Amino acid sequence: MPFRAIILGGGPAGLFTAQTLVAANIDFIVLERQPEIVRFRGALLVLWSPFVRVMDQLGLYQPAVQYSTRLTTKTNFTHSGEPLCSGPVYEAIEKELGYPTLGLSRGNLLRVLYDNLPERQTKVKTSAHVVKVETNNDGVRVHLADGSVVYGSMVIAADGVHSPTRELIQRLNNQIPTSPMVPAFLSLFGQTCRIRGDVAESHGPGTASQSIRLRESMYFTVLRRIREPIPANKRFTNVDMDRFVEEMSDITVFPGIKLKEVWPQREQGSAVLLPQEEGVAGKWYHGRIVLLGDAAHKMTSVNGQGALSGAMSAVTLCNYLRATLRETAKPSTEDLEATFARYEKSRKETVTGVVNQGHFLTRLITWTSQANEAHDRASSVVGNLANSAVNLFVPGFRKSPILDFLPFKSQRGDTPWEMEIEFQSAQSCEAIGH
Repeated sequence: MPFRAIILGGGPAGLFTAQTLVAANIDFIVLERQPEIVRFRGALLVLWSPFVRVMDQLGLYQPAVQYSTRLTTKTNFTHSGEPLCSGPVYEAIEKELGYPTLGLSRGNLLRVLYDNLPERQTKVKTSAHVVKVETNNDGVRVHLADGSVVYGSMVIAADGVHSPTRELIQRLNNQIPTSPMVPAFLSLFGQTCRIRGDVAESHGPGTASQSIRLRESMYFTVLRRIREPIPANKRFTNVDMDRFVEEMSDITVFPGIKLKEVWPQREQGSAVLLPQEEGVAGKWYHGRIVLLGDAAHKMTSVNGQGALSGAMSAVTLCNYLRATLRETAKPSTEDLEATFARYEKSRKETVTGVVNQGHFLTRLITWTSQANEAHDRASSVVGNLANSAVNLFVPGFRKSPILDFLPFKSQRGDTPWEMEIEFQSAQSCEAIGH
């Protein structure tokens, strides 16, 4: 059979991977356990400049803009409402890199990725509960709960932080399955309305909040340190959420507004209570199976780079996979393992740095020590928030990959991108299959 990738998971990472494979003319099928793809629940996502740049390359920039808000400024304050600092953080990054930072609900990102996916009715299968993955020298077989079997050449596991496929890879590598993703914080994600502002973040002992306005709605996150171990795959109930809100009720989530004031106005059904894990998987592949997104690397929401990291991993994997398929239409298991090894090597150091950065920032703003509080307060007084953000993020962002086979006219700012592909005519693009 022709080469086909089986993508496990129809979340943002899985659907974004599908979009890159479309661009590379690589066949695929997406298997999603839930009965629908577009689901409006949970957090708002931050699409940083490198993510928006690849969306532009894929022709998805304008569809994303339709549902998003361009972020401009950020304000930091304490739980009691004491101002710390504020500044045009996102405008400063846009000036450097040429692309804005967009705020977009998870549901609308799924909508953009799904609605603009060619042949989505046949390329995406919902209610597809994977119960077994088999691999051999010729391909892979994915068994579903309904008894059907999906055949392919490789598996891309974008099946989330609790990835069963990651455990399979550990077993295949003769390891005892253990999760490298350790929860250290518990977070409430919700949505409300009638709040004006842009991006706000409150700091304080053991807890923090982040809020982002998206048109007429405000998405908020309140997180606190976990005081006792949480069982794996624990599902929190509405009673758990209400208890969490009662405990955190006096936390200021937006200047002058406390959690207890926005909670009654929340969008019913949109709130969710989740642990925030941190970690990087030891090995990302075995045979014809490879990990991607939260299955491979997970960070807290504080530095807002989960979606970006998953997208950049998808771009990198697609580039290497396309290069392999140009050499051989039916790569062997050894060929694919070599491809996956290059992908892991290219991304692991970067995402480990992002995870570590998020680890530091999360503990800094939750004042886990007197030294962290002192450092946070001192830097807020003497620092420039926009300049600090540029110095923190732009050196890494400018190195972000794009699809190396798809020329387009990239926007530019004051800081050049490390990876550029010159725009070519339509005839030149057709010569490489696009």
